[in-house]
Amino acid sequence: MKKSKRALLLALSVLLLSFMMSVPAQTTAAQTGPFVSEIIVRTGANFKNHNDVVSFVNNAAKNKISVINLSVKQDEDEAVPSGYVYYKSKIAPIAAGYANFDAVKDVIAEAHKKNIQVRAWIPQFHDRAAFDKNSEWQMRALVDGQVKPFTGSNGNEYFVNPLHPDVQAYERSIIKEVAANYDVDGIVLDWLRFDDYNMDMGNYTRTQYQNQYGYDPITIDFASDNAKREEWNEWRTTKLGEYVRDVRSDLEGITPELFFGAYILPPEFVEVGQDAAKFMPYMDLISPMAYFDDWDFPQSWVYDSEGILSQTRQKIGNAEIIAALDTDWTDAQYHDVHQGIRSSFPDISNLAFFVYGKWTNNDMKNINKRASW
Repeated sequence: MKKSKRALLLALSVLLLSFMMSVPAQTTAAQTGPFVSEIIVRTGANFKNHNDVVSFVNNAAKNKISVINLSVKQDEDEAVPSGYVYYKSKIAPIAAGYANFDAVKDVIAEAHKKNIQVRAWIPQFHDRAAFDKNSEWQMRALVDGQVKPFTGSNGNEYFVNPLHPDVQAYERSIIKEVAANYDVDGIVLDWLRFDDYNMDMGNYTRTQYQNQYGYDPITIDFASDNAKREEWNEWRTTKLGEYVRDVRSDLEGITPELFFGAYILPPEFVEVGQDAAKFMPYMDLISPMAYFDDWDFPQSWVYDSEGILSQTRQKIGNAEIIAALDTDWTDAQYHDVHQGIRSSFPDISNLAFFVYGKWTNNDMKNINKRASW
């Protein structure tokens, strides 16, 4: 039977609507309606048992949260040391209270019932568990002419050397374990960096560098901008890019085309040896941490021509950006930032919100309220 033109157009409209609804949140086209809301969630602060998970996911669904970026591995050293995990790992130490409660499995199961995606947030080289596992893995820094393990300005941050092959093998094994055993909708890495120019100064790294460039990096003047410091930083960023390439290869062997990306610091923080341009073309998304007030920037820094989103776009070309925002700004600040993103970056459809500790119902309610601003 021949269809009328109107019937044909109606059928095409239904088909198009069906296609649009089937597209995952992370691949939504240019933003015209409400932002797609994601949340970045620390497992240890939010999920102690199954009831916590059910309550949390129900509230997320009620407030139109599309993606939960879930920490499967502790990122910072607080009540739980960095590097401890929240699932039944055979590789990394399991956080206290989670040996009999696989929080990752539980969150995925409950979230998927509500059509909420779950990405595994997997911090990398800020890792107390790995730091304690092998002293040769510890990040070394040059301080006042002495090489020593780096533990941060407060003495309570634990980095491992991103360039050591055994460190890389350990961190990659955890990523592979998660990808192979859990029905995650993506992997987002974090802490893909050093902390300053003056690291890593471990024996392995120095030997590798000297073999390639003919001089020991310990002789570099890290306090001033100079050709050798630039050469050193270029080498470090390239090596981190190669690490990302290798992780992507691992994932392709387990779950081809799994959504893959990273949280990054502002690209202008070049001293940390993190260059998002080197992560491409191996990643699908980059999520710049646009916490303007953390670094005493004006809120316009998020979206203006010199700000973090502009810097990121210059680095990664047309790859997807998911801006990571705080949840404790004023309504006026959110309105301004949202409008700035809509105006200057209409291709950005997803915003990811981070709470340092425990998410509240009010936090999610506010995200939902502001999504259309």
